Amino acid sequence: SISTATSVSVAYLHTCAVIYGGTVKCWGSGEYGRLGNGSTDNQTSPVSVSNISNAISISTGVNSSNCAVLSGGTVKCWGYGGYGQLGNGSTSNQTSPVSVSSISTAASVSVGGKHTCGVLSGGALKCWGSGEYGRLGNGDTSNQSTPVSVSISTVASASAGGEHTCAVLSGGSLKCWGYGEYGQLGNGSFDNQYTPVTVK
Repeated sequence: SISTATSVSVAYLHTCAVIYGGTVKCWGSGEYGRLGNGSTDNQTSPVSVSNISNAISISTGVNSSNCAVLSGGTVKCWGYGGYGQLGNGSTSNQTSPVSVSSISTAASVSVGGKHTCGVLSGGALKCWGSGEYGRLGNGDTSNQSTPVSVSISTVASASAGGEHTCAVLSGGSLKCWGYGEYGQLGNGSFDNQYTPVTVK
C-alpha cells in the first residue's frame, strides 16, 4: 500500500502518484504504456514507473500520456505519443519515460488531451503536441513533437485542457488560447485563438 504519497493526478482510466523521495507509481489501464512500467498490461494496484527517482510533480492526461517534473528541472513523459505530446521528437507511444527535448528549468507541467505545456523557472511557457485550433499558443496549428515557445512571459502557472490552454501571469491576469467555439477563452469571442488573449 502507499503511505508516503506527496501528490496524485487522476486521468480517465489510470492514476499516478509521486511518492516521498521522488519515485512515481501508477495503476489502472496500461494501454499505450500509460503506467510507465515498460508494459501495456492493466494493473489493479500501483506499479513503479521506470527510471524515475527524483520526481517533484506529476500530471496525467485524459488521452493516455503523463509527464513528471524532476528535481533538476527536466521533464520526462510516457504513454500515448501520437500527437508528439511526449516532447521527445517522436510520435511513438512510450511504455517507459522519455526525456522532453530542450527543457532543463521546468517548474511545473500540465498534460492536456493531446498536448502538454511546461512553465519554466523564469516564467516562460513551452508547449508541445497537437497544434489543432492553436492550442500550443505559438501562432500555428501544426503538431510539434518538441517544445515550442508560447508568445507569453511571466507565467506563474498553466493548465492544458482538451483543446485549449490557459495561463496565470505573475501579476494575476489570465490568458487563454486554442479552441474557443463555446466562449471558453473568456475574451468575449467564440473564435479560436492561435496566440494568448486576455480573459476579460
